[in-house]
Amino acid sequence: MTTENVKICPKCESEYYAHISLCADCGVLLIMPEEVEKERKKKPDIPASHHDELVTIREEGRESVRELSDLLLRKGFFSKIVLAPGCSTGKCGCRYLLLTTKGDALAAHNCIEEFHTQKYPEIKASKDWESLGRCPACGYSIRADTKECPDCGLLLIIEK
Repeated sequence: MTTENVKICPKCESEYYAHISLCADCGVLLIMPEEVEKERKKKPDIPASHHDELVTIREEGRESVRELSDLLLRKGFFSKIVLAPGCSTGKCGCRYLLLTTKGDALAAHNCIEEFHTQKYPEIKASKDWESLGRCPACGYSIRADTKECPDCGLLLIIEK
């Protein structure tokens, strides 16, 4: 498809023919590619006083980090993507860091957690099971000091 007969979902970035108006997966209105680029260029500027206060909130592959950066942009957070240490070209399948200001880090992290919970509902079910004293993978009833689920074998080492 050429860009003149394409619309893009602003949420999942799927491409559709121009005559289609809603994303089949997300249910949101599709937009033209130039609108997507305009939104990407409108990233909020980081105040000069915060240039040295950027912190890493995620380390993932390029597409995942880009998706999360776009999410934070839509929610009004500044974010920056950089290559993880050890790679200088970005062509080796390496990891990328998602950075935000130190003051926004907790809120941005919570925004990403909420996004993942909606995108992957099994995360919520897993956390619910864990809070009820059950294995987060299979739901088997376990004690607080259990190191490995006797049913599915999941290691239950929790870092505090």
